[in-house]
Amino acid sequence: MQYINIPPSETPRTVPFYFAVEEHVARHYTDDEYFMVWRVKPTVMLGRNQLIENEVNVDYCRQNNIYISRRKSGGGCIYSDEGCLQFSYISSTENVDEAFARYRQRVIALLRSLGIDAQLSGRNDVLVEGRKVAGSAFYSLGRRSVLHNSLLFDTRLDHLSQALTPAHEKLQSKGVASVAQRVGNIAAYTSLDIEAMMAYARRYMCGEQQLDLTQTDMEAIASTERELSSDGFVYGRNPKYTEVRKHRFEGVGILEARLELRNGVILDLNLVGDYFLLGDIDHDLIAPLRGVRFTREAVEEALQDVDLPTIVRGLKRSQFLRLLFGRRPHVMKPDWLKIDLTSKRSTGETAGILSKHHLNTICVSGLCPNRSECWMAHTATLMIGGNICTRRCRFCNTPTGRPHRLDADEPRRVAETVKALKLRYAVITSVDRDDLPDYGAAHWVETVEQVRALNPETKIELLIPDFRGDSALIDKVMATQPYVAGHNMETVRRLTPSVRSVADYDCSLGVLREIVRCGISAKTGFMLGLGETRQEVLQLMDDILATGCRRLTIGQYLQPTAHHLPVEAYITPQEFAEYKKVAMEKGFKHVESGPLVRSSYHAERGTE
Repeated sequence: MQYINIPPSETPRTVPFYFAVEEHVARHYTDDEYFMVWRVKPTVMLGRNQLIENEVNVDYCRQNNIYISRRKSGGGCIYSDEGCLQFSYISSTENVDEAFARYRQRVIALLRSLGIDAQLSGRNDVLVEGRKVAGSAFYSLGRRSVLHNSLLFDTRLDHLSQALTPAHEKLQSKGVASVAQRVGNIAAYTSLDIEAMMAYARRYMCGEQQLDLTQTDMEAIASTERELSSDGFVYGRNPKYTEVRKHRFEGVGILEARLELRNGVILDLNLVGDYFLLGDIDHDLIAPLRGVRFTREAVEEALQDVDLPTIVRGLKRSQFLRLLFGRRPHVMKPDWLKIDLTSKRSTGETAGILSKHHLNTICVSGLCPNRSECWMAHTATLMIGGNICTRRCRFCNTPTGRPHRLDADEPRRVAETVKALKLRYAVITSVDRDDLPDYGAAHWVETVEQVRALNPETKIELLIPDFRGDSALIDKVMATQPYVAGHNMETVRRLTPSVRSVADYDCSLGVLREIVRCGISAKTGFMLGLGETRQEVLQLMDDILATGCRRLTIGQYLQPTAHHLPVEAYITPQEFAEYKKVAMEKGFKHVESGPLVRSSYHAERGTE
């Protein structure tokens, strides 16, 4: 890393000059990483998309000769003066998040080398004894990452607290009532004065390596400095907005959308606030939305190919849509979905048997609405492979994460549970185990074999994962000769990427096709109420039939928690009956279709 050595000047340098140096070095010196430390007269620095009226006490700044400037990076508004050190770091790492994380660690290490107990906090803060002493901001420039770091050494905190006027909700999120309560200087924690601190930081980061800027460099920097000093850049562009939407998102920051609308169409948009800007927001986000109708559906469609987290750090499409349109209206659950969950004696008996054998069931993890009915009938869908799934499907309530090792005793307990429940028809399913070389296939085989050995008269239905489409593994499980083998499609082709995790529509069709090829009766199921159209449902039926599968379940999607996909529509019992009629006419041999139908609901009926 080389230190950027700037020729001396008779007049004090301003913030736009140093930002121009950063940009020039990033664009024209690409063979190494670069660093510099600098100070300026009292200045307020705004992030690229912050509004001055939201962040700065302009009158106070004018009365106290505090300069107002703006940087090209995102992040929050800061105050700096001759008691505050500014670090500039130009990284050769193209991934700005990676460069930022590495740089923050170096700043922490620098402070700790002086005996200062510095800690990282939140997105970009450095704390000492609970008070913020430094913050960072960054942006990408071509294949380089430019990072700024502001370190409070002996800053006038009275100016800082008066010049900055952050939003109340931002202070609230930090657990403080004012800026002054949250910040502190590090001069009290070191014997170095500020000049010695600057020299120490230079040696620590760069040693003796340095880049001497030339007269040609300085001329180019002066041109960029004029641009960054202009009123047009500092005071920003704002559309003649007719609508304002504002929200704070955890891990993202405060976003404020200012829209110019005419006849329900977006003419212009500006996204301001305290957030981390990573990409070209004007080109990649705002431009695609101009001319788009101001409806949730139209904006969502316009954003299909926009990778929001690469533009605004951490921002999801669903959050941006919520910013513009608020929460989706809640769809009230109709009367036909209100069920009796009262426990009966037989329900408790089934629960007791399952508990005794330490078994998981999809009845519990999937919040099945038919649990009481099935348990009263001494039936349950047993879930093997543990209770933690390696996938994170947006409709499913099964816990996700890193699973435990397979329990070698589980197949025996499953077999004993089937015997204790006196099941004539047993349904077995599993979590996805993408962490295993065979995705759990051998465990499936062992389970089926032990169940059959202890319960020779019991018919066994399997509801299997996709085994990543590996036909050899599917064949291995089918070799156990289950009575029925199912694999769920879950939803229509268009919605599969947003509803399922990892699973692929065509891969799932391939699983059904392989089950049929093995001579086993195939079964599948899908949900309604996720936003599918009737034509898409009919096409899904045709796709399933083309695999040779003739058993089908159709049920209502029910949102397990607020973190899962919302219900787009509740399908009436009459519509479910119509879909059953259509499915039978198309060629399915057995169809269970209704609001409360789940994959294994009344599974034994299809065998009669």
